[in-house]
Amino acid sequence: MSAGRADVAIVGGGLIGCAVAAELARRGRSVVVIERAEPGSEASGAAAGMLTPQSDAHARDAFFELALESHSLYPSWLRDLSEETELDVGYRRWGQLRCRFAGEPGPGLAERYDWQRASGLAVLGAPCPELADRIGGRLSPDVCDAVYFPDEAAVDPRALTRAAWRTAIRRGVEVRIGVRVVGFRIERGSCRGVDTDAGAVEADATVDAAGAWAAFSGQLPLPLPVAPVRGQIVRLALDDPLPTIVASDDVYLVPRGDGTALVGSTVEHAGFHKAVTAEGVERLLGAARRLVPDLASGQFVDAWSGLRPATPDGWPVLGSSPIRGLFFAAGHYRNGILLAPATASLVADEICGTASRDLTAFSIERFSPARRIA
Repeated sequence: MSAGRADVAIVGGGLIGCAVAAELARRGRSVVVIERAEPGSEASGAAAGMLTPQSDAHARDAFFELALESHSLYPSWLRDLSEETELDVGYRRWGQLRCRFAGEPGPGLAERYDWQRASGLAVLGAPCPELADRIGGRLSPDVCDAVYFPDEAAVDPRALTRAAWRTAIRRGVEVRIGVRVVGFRIERGSCRGVDTDAGAVEADATVDAAGAWAAFSGQLPLPLPVAPVRGQIVRLALDDPLPTIVASDDVYLVPRGDGTALVGSTVEHAGFHKAVTAEGVERLLGAARRLVPDLASGQFVDAWSGLRPATPDGWPVLGSSPIRGLFFAAGHYRNGILLAPATASLVADEICGTASRDLTAFSIERFSPARRIA
């Protein structure tokens, strides 16, 4: 039984899948997105929505360059989504205050991020009036050091995924909800689409953007080392809302436009078991109070968990594969929201034959035994 044909079949309707679909449709390709649940119901909807390429970076490597590129694409990308859908995706340029506690090992924060400042990136260190005004006297007295990244931002990932989904549909993409992929159609060394529980979908190109499920439990024609990593987030309502993102090595606090703040997130290897646990909530709230003590008076609103798609090195798998017609937009781990616009553009370039960027650092072939030995 055939369920139709398209130029491109995309497996997974989260933010990444919908963003890639919308970009391909803009370039004139016919696209079908196959989503086993609801678009954005997994990692995309569970994320905190931070656009923070600088604070977690330790070196100017290929990943950092990709993150900066994607961050720079966000304003124009969001403008296009807004014009087509009239949705507010909650974009706010909050900035981020990164904090360090007394007694923590390692260099001070100014030294840790000096390489960014030397590259011309915005990093403000103490003493700095703008830094001091970010959070007033609310930081714990145990915080001995801080730096401020004024360009970092956040979005509402659920609203953003809805906007990407609606944009894709407006551009002619077919989104099949509640359809499960059960296999990939490999013919003479090429991927010709997928088999689903509703029939075959034939396509010249197939994109695996299935998030934590991208490995397909061995059903892929080549191994993809993507595994789920659970993260829990708590949302608090605050009488005195935070004016900026605040983070330490243990926790991040992300303000929302409605006066709430997200407290996140745990890193748990719990398989495909999504759950909010007492231990996880307690750990997050304890770390949050240690950083900003007056959060103890915040009102609990809700909590949730999601499954991040992680690779062994924490970098995504992007672009073409040794199997003709099979492409990847997978394994984004904690950076799927940040990397969505760059992923959409780069994967579309590969499929359309217009690639101008070397994606070797993100290729699935980096996990092959020969590459690891080399």
